[in-house]
Amino acid sequence: MREEIPEIFWELVKAKFERMPTNLRLVIGGVGSLKKEEILKHIEKRDEIGELLVRMEIEYLKLIKEEAESYEEALNNITKP
Repeated sequence: MREEIPEIFWELVKAKFERMPTNLRLVIGGVGSLKKEEILKHIEKRDEIGELLVRMEIEYLKLIKEEAESYEEALNNITKP
């Protein structure tokens, strides 16, 4: 069984897409092309596609965090005497 997605992530992803341009289109393999309105409906309904969108965003945020930590470590190694 998959881990339940915390409420804050649903809100975060919804807020992100709400701020996107109205002509936004997102293509997901096996799903097709989604308009901004469709994306928001899937997130609001918390259906399979909405969950996929939120989980994709969580993975993206994890990658950004890992990159930041990698850069921080590299900078620390450079600045060590």
